[in-house]
Amino acid sequence: GGNWKHLHSLMGISAVDKLMYVGDHMYSDVLRAKRTLGWRTMLVVPELDKQIDTAKQFTEMRDAMYEARSRLYELEAALASKELEALDVHESGESDADLVAENAKLALMIKEVKDELADKVLAYHHKFHPTWGQLFKTGYQNSRFAQQVEDYACLY
Repeated sequence: GGNWKHLHSLMGISAVDKLMYVGDHMYSDVLRAKRTLGWRTMLVVPELDKQIDTAKQFTEMRDAMYEARSRLYELEAALASKELEALDVHESGESDADLVAENAKLALMIKEVKDELADKVLAYHHKFHPTWGQLFKTGYQNSRFAQQVEDYACLY
């Protein structure tokens, strides 16, 4: 932080949100300035250009991944529905052999789509970086870094 009080007096500002701190390091620059001093912050993310270019270049891959995920959700919903139906049949004392076979078939289809989806996700993430994948994503969720950017950087 240096002498932030002196900086505020030199600039003639009393409100902390009148100052924007620009930095390229989340912890030593942005997080400290935001958390400790309450300043507005901007994080310089040099890798962002490459991330955006890669995302634009591989939109078909991403779309195929989303399509596989959509199929997985549909199959899981169908299986859940069949499982409820099997419970009703079982409680009524009727034979549920057909439903058991359908459930097994759906479960196998779900496993196949999950395997396909895992391969697609891995291939897509390797396009960004062979080890870490996307900078702002971990699987389908925001990465810890993305969460910190959202929490502490007013601009990036």
